Amino acid sequence: MTSIGGAYHDGQQLLELLSVVSECSDEESAAHAAVERAAQALDAEVAAVVIDDEVAAVVGFPVGRVPQDDLVAVAHRERDNVDVPGVGHCHAIAADWGGSRPGHLVLARWGERGFSVEERNVVRGMARLLELALTMLRTLQAEHEMRERSERQAAENAELLASLQQRQRLLEHLFDVQRAISRRRPLPQVLDMIAAAARQLLGDGAVGLWLRDDSDPQQISLVAGAGLAVDIERETPTMPLAEAGTVGAAIMSGGVVVCEDDSTEGVASMAAPVHDSGTITGGLVVMAERPGRVYAPPEVQMLQSFAEHVSLALTDANTVDRMHQAFHDSVTGLASRSLFLDRLAHQLELTGHGGGRVALLFIDLDRFKAINDTLGHAAGDTLLTITADRIVAQLRDSDVAARFGGDEFAVMLQNVSTPGDAAKVADRILRGLHEPMRIAGRQLQVNASIGIALSTHGMTDPAALVRRADIAMYRAKRNGRGRYDVFADEMLLAFTDGETQQTV
Repeated sequence: MTSIGGAYHDGQQLLELLSVVSECSDEESAAHAAVERAAQALDAEVAAVVIDDEVAAVVGFPVGRVPQDDLVAVAHRERDNVDVPGVGHCHAIAADWGGSRPGHLVLARWGERGFSVEERNVVRGMARLLELALTMLRTLQAEHEMRERSERQAAENAELLASLQQRQRLLEHLFDVQRAISRRRPLPQVLDMIAAAARQLLGDGAVGLWLRDDSDPQQISLVAGAGLAVDIERETPTMPLAEAGTVGAAIMSGGVVVCEDDSTEGVASMAAPVHDSGTITGGLVVMAERPGRVYAPPEVQMLQSFAEHVSLALTDANTVDRMHQAFHDSVTGLASRSLFLDRLAHQLELTGHGGGRVALLFIDLDRFKAINDTLGHAAGDTLLTITADRIVAQLRDSDVAARFGGDEFAVMLQNVSTPGDAAKVADRILRGLHEPMRIAGRQLQVNASIGIALSTHGMTDPAALVRRADIAMYRAKRNGRGRYDVFADEMLLAFTDGETQQTV
């Protein structure tokens, strides 16, 4: 796993773990699914779940040869290594969770480098999600058993049965929310889904989710809800945090606030804070339909469960957004140079296992600097955005385009048989770019020079392929611009001998 690829894919692991365990029907299968996913995600030789000083699930050891005492010692931070048969001495780490049945997620990996800070954060996140899943499955199982007993005594336990049915519906709603998050449904849809479920289960008049304003944390805005008198899609109500009644108090205190007669809403209400990556960023408030409402402790716990899932949805959506910004060009939206090189390295590795050849197109706009200097940077950015769109329009879904910086772009074509296949794509790109563009009130025509290089047998270094395509691009510029050239070995010799000169 490359460092960039590892950073990019690690951001997906928490949601993949959540997706796997949310499909499990009991604690045992969830624990086994979690250790398998964790070991795969962290390239670990060993992964284990330790609960009550017993190994509940483990991968990486032969049957009958699990060193339970060693794994428990790692879980309690009494040692940081473990011996794995057939592998040897492995670095080990553990992440803990609390609750009614505290547990630990233990991982061990062979090698000298151990676990990075980012990987330790991923392990801690996995432990927290596993705790949530195990707790819900444990509760679901216990209440399912209680429900079966209650159904046999329905006449005597009607009230208890109704409560258990409500809890059952709560867990079903929460599992639906988890699946929606893991499948990356749009954030507004997930938040509205949570608000609607809270209103339905609590039987109250309205539910609202208020978030702090990014530019002014002392202001909050209504972003989702159910049963509200306002249309959030048309207007976004805002109010000062200090004047926000129950929800404002929950945000400022960091805990659940219950009011029997709130002066702001005019009726009973309760609110719980919501978080983004551990920071309080808003609150979920429930308002009674009429005065005189009294909230029981189970209802407060229900609100907290919904607030926790709001926090999970916000954290995931913002993490995905931050990852996208980190690995994509802010002007064109194309992949960044780092992400492109990482994917190119991965594709070159696949070619070594019979995955076909890779073609790389290195594209440089001709005389972009003159346009940028004459019309200004805003016009230059518009030109770059149009260029990116026209490049992508000539590609397949499996191809990857990136902006390397300035006026340089790169395209990776997978499973290319001959240079002629890549040349056809380059020719389409040149013709597409040459179509007139309307920018800053002027009609412009843009040319580009393209260098083409194909991977050779055994090539694994993405920088080497980029260098060849770059050399071919400069040959195209020297030979008249607005054209493409395919790399040949003699170009490399000429370049290293100083015969190829860069042309601006």
